Amino acid sequence: MHTTILRSIALVSLTLAAAPLPAQVESITVDAAAPTQPFPHFWERMFGSGRAVLSLRESYREDLRAVRAVTAVAYVRFHAILHDEVGVYSEDSKGE
Repeated sequence: MHTTILRSIALVSLTLAAAPLPAQVESITVDAAAPTQPFPHFWERMFGSGRAVLSLRESYREDLRAVRAVTAVAYVRFHAILHDEVGVYSEDSKGE
C-alpha cells in the first residue's frame, strides 16, 4: 500500500510539473490612419540555387554573372551554406 501511495504522489507531481504555462498576453496597436509605405518584394529579385558548394565552381559564377547581366537578380538563396564541404570551418581531432 505504501508503494501505491508513493506512485500516486509521483504521478500527480509529474502531471502538475508537465502542466502548460499560461499564455503570455501581448498587445499590438495598429494605427490604420498612419501613412503607408511599400513592402519590399525582395523575393522578386532572388532565385533559389542548389547547395552553396556550387558557388565555388567558376563555371557557376560565370553563369550567375550572365544571368545578372540580363535580369534584376540581386540575391541567391543556397542550401547547406555552412556544410563541411564548403570549408567555412574545420577543426582537428584536438578541437583546434
